Amino acid sequence: MVLVMEKSEQDLLESNGFDVEGALKRFLNNEALYKKCLKKFLNDKSYEQLKEAYASSNCEEAFKCAHTMKGFVSNLGINKMFHLLIPMVEKLREQNINIAEEMQQLDELYHQTYKLIEDL
Repeated sequence: MVLVMEKSEQDLLESNGFDVEGALKRFLNNEALYKKCLKKFLNDKSYEQLKEAYASSNCEEAFKCAHTMKGFVSNLGINKMFHLLIPMVEKLREQNINIAEEMQQLDELYHQTYKLIEDL
């Protein structure tokens, strides 16, 4: 089964801050592969692991999870989440676990993004 990206799906993603064109370039304009990888977002554990590490004040683990998540969403063109994760990663890199506000924003954005991708 080939998962081709419909124009309406691309428009929906772009209207929600996704850089679909940039991501497609990274995926050599293979829409089926891009859509398949977008769906992998639904099974990625980085977000849950980040929440667990943050809840237990494990700065080193939170950094690893946030950094992994940042790279993953960057490749998928999920720009809103990528730009939110940049300062989080830098704070955590400096062993600063004071990211409550960012975690709250990430939680909301993550669930919106999850639902958006799930409905594709």
